[in-house]
Amino acid sequence: MSGHEHPSLMSRDHGTPGNGLLLFFRVDDFDLALQRARSLVTRLEEEPHVNPNTQTKEFSLRDPDGYYVTISALSAA
Repeated sequence: MSGHEHPSLMSRDHGTPGNGLLLFFRVDDFDLALQRARSLVTRLEEEPHVNPNTQTKEFSLRDPDGYYVTISALSAA
């Protein structure tokens, strides 16, 4: 996988929705954001985990257009 292991950066040759754009949001209430996200989507693309690079909790989902959105805790886990 290219794009430093980000699934939406798989191929620049495929211009379909969800390919090539990453959105990151940092939130101060991670647990509340996770609860809200679970109520909006049927599944998460990545379950909550600690990002080894930032040492913050994060999870990912797809928006209605197919783009990846990552929600990250504002402070370290």
